[in-house]
Amino acid sequence: MKQFLVLLLFVLVIGMNSCKKDAVDPAICSQVWATEVVDELNAVSAAANAYASNPNHETCVAYKDAYQDYLDALKPFLKCTSYTPQQKAELQDAIDQAEADIETLCDE
Repeated sequence: MKQFLVLLLFVLVIGMNSCKKDAVDPAICSQVWATEVVDELNAVSAAANAYASNPNHETCVAYKDAYQDYLDALKPFLKCTSYTPQQKAELQDAIDQAEADIETLCDE
């Protein structure tokens, strides 16, 4: 959960400084990124709460799937030309680390 919060904070910081109006970016970069991933983020939160309330294989898999959907929703932002190479690398590293962490989440 701590890593999820760190990833979320990181993405919020990048999101606040991204997507210039004059940049030639994918369509997703021309909008406020937070509005693009809010549904996925809400699903992660709901799944995390369900898993915390009733920790079993089914709720764990639902949490894992929701978290992966959220990470997948963040990946298009790696193409935003308004991000510096360092910001892109940091975002990619955060996504990679989160994916590695959730890979073994339900392996109990």
